[in-house]
Amino acid sequence: MRLIWILLLVLGGSLTGYLITRFERGDPQIQTRRSPVYVGSEYVHPLSVYDEGTGLESVRIWIQQGDKVVDLLSETYPGNLFTGADSKSQVGMEVRLDPKKQGLEDGQATLHFEARDYSWLGNRSNVAVPLMIDTRAPLISLQTGLTYVRRGGAEAVVYQLNEASVKHGVEVGELFFPGYEHPSAPGRQVAFYVVPADMDPGLRPQVFASDRAGNRSIARIPIEIIERNFPSDRIELSLAFMEKKVNELMSGANGDVLATYLKINNEMRRANAKQIHELCQRSSSDRLWSGEFRQLPNSHVGARFADQRTYVFEGRNVDSQVHQGYDLASTSNAPVLAANDGVVIFADPLGIYGNTVILDHGLGLFSLYGHLSGFAVEKGEAVSKGNVLGKTGTTGLAGGDHLHFAMLVSGVFVDPLEWFDPRWIREHIEPKLSYAALDKH
Repeated sequence: MRLIWILLLVLGGSLTGYLITRFERGDPQIQTRRSPVYVGSEYVHPLSVYDEGTGLESVRIWIQQGDKVVDLLSETYPGNLFTGADSKSQVGMEVRLDPKKQGLEDGQATLHFEARDYSWLGNRSNVAVPLMIDTRAPLISLQTGLTYVRRGGAEAVVYQLNEASVKHGVEVGELFFPGYEHPSAPGRQVAFYVVPADMDPGLRPQVFASDRAGNRSIARIPIEIIERNFPSDRIELSLAFMEKKVNELMSGANGDVLATYLKINNEMRRANAKQIHELCQRSSSDRLWSGEFRQLPNSHVGARFADQRTYVFEGRNVDSQVHQGYDLASTSNAPVLAANDGVVIFADPLGIYGNTVILDHGLGLFSLYGHLSGFAVEKGEAVSKGNVLGKTGTTGLAGGDHLHFAMLVSGVFVDPLEWFDPRWIREHIEPKLSYAALDKH
């Protein structure tokens, strides 16, 4: 008799456990983005669906736009109501939308997800994601005509967009120069860009714009490139000079002095260039400068922009680099003046450039002052043209007391000579920043 009671208790307990499992109450979980989504000509929406109880029975996905319903996916997974799902407790997938193929119009729609499990209670979950379908690319209207640009030089382009864009500006190969709201012509945009000294002859700058839905447009900028040759120079390295710079820039380094110097001249140079580029990605949307930029007073020009430098040690070529600026020499510890109005975004040691100040002049334009012996300004300080930033020196890889002056557009080095020239400013830049000149166009 006792054995019979024990069997009944066991069977009863198992049945109770089984029934509890079959009447599992937990809804399937749908993990996906739920905030509104902008959909362009193509869109991929990822999601994950899982059920920790009886397992997934089915998943259905569809789009509704007004009275129109477009089924995108309907899957049922193996299993039954008595044992649950055979294996599927979690499913990851991507939903691909192609509005034109799916017969959807530009405008609002809703992406629906539904998941069911094998519980006898028929648990299900629903998620609705608002969509804004926009398959039309932005329209770009160029407001400036044919422009002549010197290789290694800069230019500006003005354009209009017919809709708000999340990103717009000028592309030159892999380089990107962001556009800004025009400072004097509301509803228009302006972007400064560079024709790099080493740009492939087949490349041409183009304005591009992309909207929130990922639609992208381009408009080729009509330019003629004025070709030019860049000078070359030979830098004779002495052991004493290299030892001095290695001790200054890589203290504690042991081993071959030449190898360490070349590491500085290559790896540190690249790291510094990357840092400068990153610093110059954030610029004021206001034009902070006016007129031409001022060269260091009473200065002699040494190395020039894009000089092709060959480094020589004991009669053999050991390295080559491109000089990205102007070397300006005056008297020792000469006051270094701000070339134009701006804001200090950097005032610290910077590797091969030594003590360096970088000014943001707005609209993506920057100036750099290297090899300083000290600082007279701090980061965040607003300066006017002619304010003292520091004094010339020999910090970094400088071979003698001088100023390394550079101009940059959105982190890309450009020939400073143009920016020193009031005529070039007057003929190439001011008309593009003048509302009256643009209105005539």
